[in-house]
Amino acid sequence: EGVAPYELSESEKYILESFAIDDTSQILAFKAPKEAKSLQVNIYRLDGKGKWSNTGGGGVPLNPEQLSGTFTIHLKEDYGIDFNINTDGLASIKTEGVSLESESTSWTQGFLEEFQNIEMNKEIPVAFKVVDSGSSMKGYSLQDYFKPSEFKGMDLVQFVTVKFSDERF
Repeated sequence: EGVAPYELSESEKYILESFAIDDTSQILAFKAPKEAKSLQVNIYRLDGKGKWSNTGGGGVPLNPEQLSGTFTIHLKEDYGIDFNINTDGLASIKTEGVSLESESTSWTQGFLEEFQNIEMNKEIPVAFKVVDSGSSMKGYSLQDYFKPSEFKGMDLVQFVTVKFSDERF
């Protein structure tokens, strides 16, 4: 029971390359615990006060007979985020692009790179993007989501999290 990067076959890699899918996208596979009744996705942006502001998200009920599936995440050039959930059906979550006051000169992003256990009702960071107009940027990790002060001074910080819940919507 957990979330991990989806292992692509050679033919799947070829198909994705044909669609020009690059390092701004990821596919994750999940297997939810038996007690999971819903899946929540949240897309956050760090506000000027160092607090997470929810800019998009949603959730889907989980069918007890279908507790596995995939997520796709695409971090778009205009700083919008597309997130798709494929389990019993398909659900899509999209955020609008973001206009920045100054031109970005540096950015970094990250995706979940290894298996992550699911703890019920606890958010799991699965992707982030950090943008700044400064001349340098330090490295960040998904775990920095829990320490928003790490991003002080950055022009744009976005995170995508998933949470499996034992409650229905």
